[in-house]
Amino acid sequence: MTYDPYAQTESIPMVTVAIRRPAPPIAALLGLGALGLAGAWLIAAPFVLGYRGPGDQQRGAAWTDATRVDVSLGAAILAISLAALLGYLAAAVTWLARYRQAE
Repeated sequence: MTYDPYAQTESIPMVTVAIRRPAPPIAALLGLGALGLAGAWLIAAPFVLGYRGPGDQQRGAAWTDATRVDVSLGAAILAISLAALLGYLAAAVTWLARYRQAE
């Protein structure tokens, strides 16, 4: 028996794999939303509540240390939350672009 490289061979059957759509991470998205709201509240709290008391934030005065801490910490938490939400959005768009069904 000799080998003929141009001879017709059997075709290899195609195997199709169904790609399941991943379940949406509802708990993670709700957690990131709550984290963003907490950061927004920390930013707004010194101005909404007024922080009344000796040495606290007064309307129109320079920011106190408590106000600076609340606003900077709230901005950091809000930025982390938004970055995580944008990361999830980018991953979801990438997944849709890669695995969408051709029509």
